[in-house]
Amino acid sequence: MKNVLGIIGGLGPLASSYLYEMITRRTKVNHDQDHIDIILLSHASIPDRTNYILDHSQENPYPYLLDDCKLLEKLGAKMISIPCNTAQYFHDQLQQEIGIPINNLITETVQYIKEKKYKKVAILATEGTIKTKLYQQELDKYQIGYVLPDQEKVTRIIYEYVKKGKNVTQNLVDEIIGGLDADAYILGCTELSVIKGQLNLNEKFIDPLEIEVDYILSQYQKLKN
Repeated sequence: MKNVLGIIGGLGPLASSYLYEMITRRTKVNHDQDHIDIILLSHASIPDRTNYILDHSQENPYPYLLDDCKLLEKLGAKMISIPCNTAQYFHDQLQQEIGIPINNLITETVQYIKEKKYKKVAILATEGTIKTKLYQQELDKYQIGYVLPDQEKVTRIIYEYVKKGKNVTQNLVDEIIGGLDADAYILGCTELSVIKGQLNLNEKFIDPLEIEVDYILSQYQKLKN
């Protein structure tokens, strides 16, 4: 296989399957052989990223992520995607150990926001992503303003609804964004990306997984040429 994409999935499983489906649907093909060769490693048992970030006495997911990256590289992957915003906390450390590119959902998403010329965005993410200021620091580089919603409500949707397979209603989303002074909303957790597809949320809801898919397809188009 040539130009193989490696995906570390299971973080959570719905998000990685959603990414795989989007890549498949958005690839312009005439037959099966035009699709990207993909190795999807769904490693759902990796310790929770937010739990570790908030409390370093909890099990560290980094060794698992590193082993998975090494395995994908050994199997011939030319690029790695990790569809989990919070896992980007480990990105730079992983990249130092791995000889192939590991995509970064955070930097790709903020580049998109910059290109769209949004002045202020709301960051909907896990507590781990918020506490580590992954999005805030990247937005600050381009003087893009941001606001934070009620974290308890965001966490509830992620952990009590999506991760448990429960349906999220439009009313639950409206409760989070109501009254926020923002031009757009970053769905900064891949569980929230799944909600966008389910509820058909408009373009002001910025989905890092959609941006990741566009980036992957653009990179593989360059390799084909």
